[in-house]
Amino acid sequence: MRVSKRFPLAVHSLLFVAVLSPKRRVTSTLVAESTDSNPVTVRNIFLNLSENGLLIAAAGKNGGVRLAREPKEITLWDIYQAVETNDVEEIFKLHETNSDCPVGKNFYQILHPHMVSAVNAMKVNMEQVTLETLIDELKALLFTSEK
Repeated sequence: MRVSKRFPLAVHSLLFVAVLSPKRRVTSTLVAESTDSNPVTVRNIFLNLSENGLLIAAAGKNGGVRLAREPKEITLWDIYQAVETNDVEEIFKLHETNSDCPVGKNFYQILHPHMVSAVNAMKVNMEQVTLETLIDELKALLFTSEK
């Protein structure tokens, strides 16, 4: 399955916003430093997240971003859908086949239901994990490393 860097970058960005925005103004430059990526890339991720109701962005000198919903209401699947496709044909790029071949002409029909099942399993799993879950896991790691 192909997943670009956009998904982990979006998760990292939202986690960063959730943890730091109550304490300070979060900008694309700040998140870009944390993710070791380009601020323009982060702004594009912010745009996708905003368009999908996960982030609120304010432009200008006093701008910044904040979560549009509570962390417990944002799942990994929500984030995934905001920045990636869930179209089976886009996730699993199939090669051309020979329609004169008994395997080739039936290949898609045989494989497609299994690909759909894999995407559905990914969705079910990702719907079980919220941004709040990740915040709790981060806090546990931070607490452990301070000892």
